[in-house]
Amino acid sequence: MPYVFKVAETAEEYDQIRSLNHRVFAEEVRQHPPTANGRLIDSREAISRFFVALAGNRVVGMVCTCAQRPFSVEKRLSDPAILDTLPAPLLEARLLAIEPAYRKRMLFLGLLELMVATAISEGYATLLISGITERLRMYQRMGFRALGPAVPCGGASFTPMAMELPR
Repeated sequence: MPYVFKVAETAEEYDQIRSLNHRVFAEEVRQHPPTANGRLIDSREAISRFFVALAGNRVVGMVCTCAQRPFSVEKRLSDPAILDTLPAPLLEARLLAIEPAYRKRMLFLGLLELMVATAISEGYATLLISGITERLRMYQRMGFRALGPAVPCGGASFTPMAMELPR
C-alpha cells in the first residue's frame, strides 16, 4: 500500500496522532501512564509541527518537530548549556511513532526524509532527539551522537542526542 507523507492539518489527523501517541508511548514504551480515553496529548503539541504517514486516511506513523526552547531533551542533560555549543539554529525531533504493523523501512524513511528535508530547507543546523536507549545503534547509524548518558523516564530510558544537518 502506498503511503502519503505530509504535515498534519485536520482535526481528524490530530485525533489519530493523539491515539497513536497513546498506543506507543503509554501502552508500548510505558513512558506515560495510560489514559481512560486512549489519547495522549503531547505537552508541546501547540508549538510543534507533526509529520504523518497516512495509509488511506489513517495515520500509521508520525514524528514532530519543535524549534522552541526549552527543548524536552534539555531535562535529560546534566548541563543543558552543551546545546549552546552546537551549530544553530536547533530543532528538536520528538515522538517518532509507527504502528507495529507498519514498521517497515519505507514508512520510517519517508517520515524522516520529509522532516529532515523540511528542516534543511528552513535553515536548521542541528537536529536534537531523545533516543530510546534500546535503539541507540539505529540512531548512531543515522548520524546522531550522544550528548550525555541515558536517563530513565517512566518505563523507558532515553539518551539525549544531536546530529548536524547538511547545509
